[in-house]
Amino acid sequence: MGFELDDLERDALTELGNIGVGRASTALSRMIGGPVEISVPLVSLVPGDRVSGLLRSALPGELTAVTECLSGAFLGSAILLMPERSGLPLAAAALPPGVPKEDAAELMEEALAEVGNIVLNSCLSSMGNLLGVAVGTTLPQVLRGLGDELLERCGVALTAEAQAILFHVTFRTPPHDVEGTIVLALDAGSATELKAAIGRYIGRVLA
Repeated sequence: MGFELDDLERDALTELGNIGVGRASTALSRMIGGPVEISVPLVSLVPGDRVSGLLRSALPGELTAVTECLSGAFLGSAILLMPERSGLPLAAAALPPGVPKEDAAELMEEALAEVGNIVLNSCLSSMGNLLGVAVGTTLPQVLRGLGDELLERCGVALTAEAQAILFHVTFRTPPHDVEGTIVLALDAGSATELKAAIGRYIGRVLA
C-alpha cells in the first residue's frame, strides 16, 4: 500500500522532527555536561525497501545502532544509527569523570545504550506530545553490524509496504563530531495512523 504525505504534512513532520531532535540535544548536553550542537535534521520518508540503500550512502561501513521497539500509537522500531567510529567518543563523553581505565571498557556499552535511550526518548516524547498520541518504547539494545542484516536485527521491515522516517542529523560534541541518523521504522497501519495524527496536528495549529 502506498503512503504519501503532501507538502503541508511533510513540512509539519520536518517541524516535529526539528523540535524533537532539539529536545534530544538538550537532554544529551545535560548528560555529558557539555555543549552539543546539532544540525537541522533532513527528514526523508521512504518505503522500507529503500532504507538500506539510503543509509549505505549516508553512513557507509560498520555501524553501531541503539534500538528500541515502539508501542502505543505506533508499532515498529526507533533506532539511533551512527558510524562505528562515532559510537566510542559519544559513549566516552557520557562517562562520569574519573572512571578507572580498567572499568571504562565495561561501562562504555552501558553508556552508549543510555545515550541512545535519551536521544530516542527525548525525540519521541516530544513528537508524541505535539501529535497528542502516546508512544512507548522498550529498553535500549546496542547492536553492531553492516547494512541489511543490522537493520533486520533492529526490526526494520525491508519491504515496499513498510515505511521508515529518516532524520539525518549530526551531533557535534567538541572535540568530536558524531554523525548519526535517527530511524523510525513503522508498519503499514502505524504509517496510516501517523498521517492521521499529523493531519490533526496541522488542524490544531491552523485553528
